[in-house]
Amino acid sequence: MFRNIGKRIMKTRYTLFVLGVALLLIASCNREDISITYFKQLQSTSDNTNKEDSLMMPCGFIEYDSVRFSDGSYAVHRLQYAPQNSLTEFFDNKGRTIATVARASECYAQTLVYDYDDEGRLSHLLQYKSEIFEGLDSDSTSYGRNKEGYLGFRQMIADMDYEHPDTTKYQQTNIEYDKDGDAVKSYIVYGSDSIVALSGYKLAIAVKPCLSFWQSDLHGGFYIFHVKMEPKRKDLPNYKVCRFADYLPSMESEYRNGRIVKTVWHHDPCIESDDKDLVFIPIITDELNVYSGTWEDGSKHQRVYKDGLLAYKQEISKYGTVLKKETYSFPSNNKVKVIYETIDYKTKTLKTQSTSVMDVPNMEMYHENMNVDSGDYRWENYYNK
Repeated sequence: MFRNIGKRIMKTRYTLFVLGVALLLIASCNREDISITYFKQLQSTSDNTNKEDSLMMPCGFIEYDSVRFSDGSYAVHRLQYAPQNSLTEFFDNKGRTIATVARASECYAQTLVYDYDDEGRLSHLLQYKSEIFEGLDSDSTSYGRNKEGYLGFRQMIADMDYEHPDTTKYQQTNIEYDKDGDAVKSYIVYGSDSIVALSGYKLAIAVKPCLSFWQSDLHGGFYIFHVKMEPKRKDLPNYKVCRFADYLPSMESEYRNGRIVKTVWHHDPCIESDDKDLVFIPIITDELNVYSGTWEDGSKHQRVYKDGLLAYKQEISKYGTVLKKETYSFPSNNKVKVIYETIDYKTKTLKTQSTSVMDVPNMEMYHENMNVDSGDYRWENYYNK
């Protein structure tokens, strides 16, 4: 009996061994080994004799790499002249971004890796906790800006295991979709940050560069994980829209009968941890619609619309005195007249400083602005105003 048991154990072990070998063979067959098929690096110097190199400085770049891989994917690296911010982008054979290495000249690099599901939707986003590609910190950098570095980084992306993330090296965001194909949940694996859409709502998700990406050597050179929660239906009379930046709540607007009744710009805790939220409440009258926001010091900014078009904008002190005013009129469909006034402290009245008449190729910018991002209020490096 024991002999039979021993035989069965041996047979079981042999079977498991064969299965293990088979799985390893399958895994090795499925693994795609990538090679470089094209590699070109251009560098702008004062004594360039290369015609290609000499064209770079007028474009504002002093380094430009172009790399193609055997699977049809490719990479591009750009280093700007001033400030010396840089961006290295990897794309798959469909032109989708699969990695970005972004850096402001005075900051450490931000490394992101993107993954898509079978429907082409963003499903995973990785952010590395240290520099791994051509950064300031040579101790943590695994891949240099050379053939071996580009190939190693590209192979790392291809071999990434999103089911078993190495959270000691990076932070992984997972995005879930419902049966309608709408994103409804975004969360950090093994973390506390998450955004879940309310019932009847969906998440619009995008990863975009900050507005000062190429302009600032301190506040530029990074990407933002944007999430907007909005209703699935477009015909709801009452609803709200919420925006998040890197999982931080940035804005929330309430609509009643299709109009904004309240907008809250949350403070950016990364800049002012004890700052207060800004609340904007529109005042709707028979003739004028006034969108008023109050700053921390009690001063106000107002946008006033008449018949759906911008009538004037003004800055008001905490004491109720109008300090600046811009009055708008529209002589024709493609022209706008603006009168600029500022306070004369001697007479305590507004005095005209200048008047201008301009051609307007797009009148939309003067239509009543229901865009909750409008106005230079908060998160100015995150949203177009």
